[in-house]
Amino acid sequence: MEKAVFGASEFFSQKAFITGFHGIENARIGHLKGTNLDIVEIWFNPWKVSYNELLELFFDLHDPTSRENQPFKNQSLIFFSDKNQLTLAKQKKSELKHIFKDEVITKITPACEYINGLEEIELMSY
Repeated sequence: MEKAVFGASEFFSQKAFITGFHGIENARIGHLKGTNLDIVEIWFNPWKVSYNELLELFFDLHDPTSRENQPFKNQSLIFFSDKNQLTLAKQKKSELKHIFKDEVITKITPACEYINGLEEIELMSY
């Protein structure tokens, strides 16, 4: 079992993570203290769903760009827990730079950065 953690200020639906793929075993949603960031923690079976597929879904569920008239409204974070997740997240962000005309503002940061900041955590049942 592996864990993936994503955060965004304007998710369309964190619950899409539990319906998006077979192989997601458990998920929790929460809020990062002092921010407008919604966090989703996902425990997944890498034999059934890949981290790359979760990255795809993450970027499908929110706008990862900063528009000129709203430069700080959106926030987007990927919390990586190992070197492989870091590499895949950087590759995905690089790919998106060629797709979006606005700047991709997603930050990629170590998972330990979010652990103490979570509040209002709810286990998602499915």
